[in-house]
Amino acid sequence: MKRMAVLAAYQKKLLDEGLVLQSIADEDVLSKPVRHITYDSRCVEPGTLFVCKGEAFREAYLEDALASGAVAWVSERRHEPGAGIVVNDVRKAMAALANELYEEPWRDFPLIGLAGTKGKTTTLYFLRNIIEDALSQEGSVGYLSSVETYDGRQRFESHLTTPEALVLAGHFDSVRDTGLWGMVMEVSSQALKYDRTLGVEFDIGCFLNFGADHIGGSEHTDEEDYFSSKLKFFDQCRTVCLNADTEGFDRILDAVKSSPLCEKLVLFSPEGRPERNGVPVAYTAGDVRISGGEIRFHIYRSESGSRGAVDCGEFALAIRGLFNVENALAAAVVSFELGLSADCIRKGMLRTRVAGRMEVFENPEKKLVVIVDYAHNRMSFESLYASTKEEYPGWRIEAIFGCPGGKGLQRREELPEIVARYADFAWITEEDAGEEDVRDISEQLIRNLGRGGCPSAMLLDREDAIRTAIGSAPPETVIVLTGKGRENYQKRGTDYVPVISDVDLVRRYL
Repeated sequence: MKRMAVLAAYQKKLLDEGLVLQSIADEDVLSKPVRHITYDSRCVEPGTLFVCKGEAFREAYLEDALASGAVAWVSERRHEPGAGIVVNDVRKAMAALANELYEEPWRDFPLIGLAGTKGKTTTLYFLRNIIEDALSQEGSVGYLSSVETYDGRQRFESHLTTPEALVLAGHFDSVRDTGLWGMVMEVSSQALKYDRTLGVEFDIGCFLNFGADHIGGSEHTDEEDYFSSKLKFFDQCRTVCLNADTEGFDRILDAVKSSPLCEKLVLFSPEGRPERNGVPVAYTAGDVRISGGEIRFHIYRSESGSRGAVDCGEFALAIRGLFNVENALAAAVVSFELGLSADCIRKGMLRTRVAGRMEVFENPEKKLVVIVDYAHNRMSFESLYASTKEEYPGWRIEAIFGCPGGKGLQRREELPEIVARYADFAWITEEDAGEEDVRDISEQLIRNLGRGGCPSAMLLDREDAIRTAIGSAPPETVIVLTGKGRENYQKRGTDYVPVISDVDLVRRYL
């Protein structure tokens, strides 16, 4: 439920946060009620406080907002039309305004945040299913992922991992008002860098891993910018569950220890290490094996004052990919911290499927396998291809992939290098080229594959690439199709153009 307050109350909030440079609003304007806050001029209604933000902002947007009934604006510079508040950081201002408008709804339910370079979405689905099993109620948990969003009122395909602060607060408000148990959400580096979650406190924050990614274009300027953005996460978590095997552990541990909010640190280790930097590991995974099409493993819990570790029992995953043991262990650790039983964790894990993640399709003879996955960065490619090599020994491996336009530019060297190490052949195709020329991106990938000695072909039409790869593959071939999963659009220019999803194309041609 939105708070009904006058503009003066919102100006005071910004003043208290040290964000106001100048107020251009008289007493009459400050006494007007604010019923809505938005940065989208198409969403303005009478009584709106309009936020002028972003490089794409145009004065015409403000004029439209005022014509539609906006009472005032918030901006980093002064505008002639209308009354307003000039701030020194419009993104921090949006976060403060969002918390004020919705009265910090995240305080009224358990909020779990998942951060890291890879595995956030799969871990989220494990957690959602585990909690719903514990509650014995489907649809009782809200979630925000890079694939899908559900807040009790809305369920839709996501285009942004973590939305802007005002949108995010609206989702929190829906979770509270609809009576959901709580929310599990992915927290992206972009969200942390641009203060989309500023002021939000996570009851439990789980950090999965770190590896350089999202560097270049419109994302992070370099690895330091990416890493330092990730580290902001720990200032917002009361309990931190941390992967002891992650790269950059020393610096992450320092960030956790210096957090003004963190009260508890829980380490877990998929590799089974007992401690790191003198800090004991609370949960480990072991005895990993593949049996009957399932991945099975044990979880061990170290208990203070006891010798050795307590075996929490065997757990099983119905989804493929040995790397998913790391994601499942992370979800189990968060679940144990929530007080859930091993039995609930076991049941929730086993029934977890993630659309577009490690979906395996076979031809009738079971001699041709296609793995569809959203993998798109160095860490996810390394895990995916290493697991495929282990699970299909002696089989030919072919790759179908591309790279997006305008972001993650280092992937254009990293992904071909990984593919060249594992694959026998690669098909290069379109993958959300955006405002870049898809042929230019593809030719870069072809050149880098050549340096690694991997033969390749370029088929820019993604359907053509999938059809040709499946139609020409010899027996005992596994095709690894990455990047798009079940997404049914391609970003071309600034538009999202409808297309047939990878999963549907594989079903059609296999």
